[in-house]
Amino acid sequence: MAGARGRRARGRADGVSAEPRPLVIVLHGPSGVGKDTVIARLRERTGIHRATSSNSRLKREGEVDGVDYHFLTPEEFRRKIEANEFIEHAQVYDDLKGLERRELEGPLAEGRDVLVRTDLQGARSLRGLLRGAVFVLLTAESREALRTRLTARETETAETLARRLAEVDEELADAPNNDYVVVNREGALEEAVDELVRIIERERGNPNREAAGVRA
Repeated sequence: MAGARGRRARGRADGVSAEPRPLVIVLHGPSGVGKDTVIARLRERTGIHRATSSNSRLKREGEVDGVDYHFLTPEEFRRKIEANEFIEHAQVYDDLKGLERRELEGPLAEGRDVLVRTDLQGARSLRGLLRGAVFVLLTAESREALRTRLTARETETAETLARRLAEVDEELADAPNNDYVVVNREGALEEAVDELVRIIERERGNPNREAAGVRA
């Protein structure tokens, strides 16, 4: 799908730690930006663990339980909420979505980096719930480029397209609240992935980054 150019949205020190520590990358971005394509290629190159979110909706054709989402019934989801098994959860339209503690705590304890793919609502919640996490906004060259990609899908009605574009505006307005912004340009997938690899290497060795984990 696309290409990339990364920049820091907030300044971080450039010191290098003698002992790299595992980190949590929280990646979000508007619809049509190519998040899944970028993540798949990043995992091929780095082996980073992708945290799988949980969802109460029905599984769609081609989706795999435990890969795309942990598919739960609404009752199962609510039981996990009551048992405090989620780091964060929310109702998005008609569905319950959330990230279970085991998806982060297990891999981090093993010294593995973790990638969390989320939406803007989830990113906003996780900023207050995680320590030492690195937040990355993945976007396209412009709002018009995203509109073109969404229209090319031929799956959007006028109503859903308008809603998606409103979400684009909200995501872009949130850019300064992220540690990095990576631009996924059409036809230059490897550039986006290269920048994410550099971010991971830099932040693993950043002595000023707090150890990644879930806040008490």
